[in-house]
Amino acid sequence: MMEQIKLCPLMEEAIDDSTCFDIHMVVEGVAPLRTVPKKVQENEKRAEICESCPHHRKD
Repeated sequence: MMEQIKLCPLMEEAIDDSTCFDIHMVVEGVAPLRTVPKKVQENEKRAEICESCPHHRKD
């Protein structure tokens, strides 16, 4: 099965499902910040942006 590509407002580019999941896990506080791209690490509004994204996981 191919990974889906989606536009990420936080990264300001298309990302795959794995990257989206990693960002979600950091925003939810269950993964360390070092597991996401530097661009996400440096954005202090990462949680606000991610949680308002239409692709944000609700599970």
